[in-house]
Amino acid sequence: MNRFAAMVTLATVALGLLLVACVALLPGWIVGDAALPLADRLRAENDVRATLLQGVAGLLALAGLALGASVTMRQVRVNREGQFIDLFTKAVEQLASEQVAVRHGGVYAMERIAEAAPHYRGHVAALLAAFVRQQAPWPPADAEERPHWHGGLRDDVGGAMGVLGRRTMVLPGTGIELERTDLRGAELAGQDFSRFCFAGANLDGAVLTGCDLSDATFTGATLRNAVLTDATLARADLAGADLTGADLQGVRGLATATTDP
Repeated sequence: MNRFAAMVTLATVALGLLLVACVALLPGWIVGDAALPLADRLRAENDVRATLLQGVAGLLALAGLALGASVTMRQVRVNREGQFIDLFTKAVEQLASEQVAVRHGGVYAMERIAEAAPHYRGHVAALLAAFVRQQAPWPPADAEERPHWHGGLRDDVGGAMGVLGRRTMVLPGTGIELERTDLRGAELAGQDFSRFCFAGANLDGAVLTGCDLSDATFTGATLRNAVLTDATLARADLAGADLTGADLQGVRGLATATTDP
C-alpha cells in the first residue's frame, strides 16, 4: 500500500469514528442534564446532533477539496515528469544526429533539462561526458581538419565541455570521466574541472587559465604547451603526465599534487 492509499484509509476510518460519535455519543454527553424532561432532552440532543452533522458535512467538503487538490497535484507531477522524459529523449536523439549544429542544440537542450529538473543532473552529466568521449576520442578515429573547430574543439564538443565546466549539472562531490579524449587546443579558461578524470587525454596547447583542477586526474595525459596560468592543481594526480612547455605561472596547489618520484 502506497502512502496516498494509506492516508485515504486512515481518513476513512477517522471519519467513520467521528460519525459514530456525532450520532450516538456526543449529543447525550453535551446535553448531559438528566433533570430535563425526556422530550426536552431528546429534542436538545437532536439539535446538537444536527449541528454536529452539519459540521461534519463541512469537514467532508473541505476534505473533498483537499483530496481533489492532492490528486490534481499528483497528476501535474506525473504530466511534468512525462514532459521531461519526452524532452530528454528528443535531446538524446539530437546528440545522435549526423549534423554538428543539431548535436550542438542537443547539448544545450540537456543543460536546460538539468536546470529545470535537478534530479536529472547526474544522468545528463554522465551522458554529456560519454558524448565527449565518443565524439572526441584520443587517438582520433579520423584525421579531421582541426582549423574548422572553434576554440580547438568542434562546436558540439566545445559546448558539452563548457556545460560540464559550469557545474550546472554535475552533482556535488562527483567526478566526470573524460579519459582518453582529444582536447588539443581547447579554450576552457575559468572552468571548474575539479574531480574530472583526464587520464590518457591529449590536452596539448589547451588553454586552462584560471581553471579549478583540484583532485583532477591527469595520469598519462599530455599537456605540452598547455596554458595553466593561475589554475588550481591542489591534490591533482599528474603521475606520468607530460607538461613539456606548459605555462605554470601562478599555478596554485602544485605542491600537493601527485607527480612522478
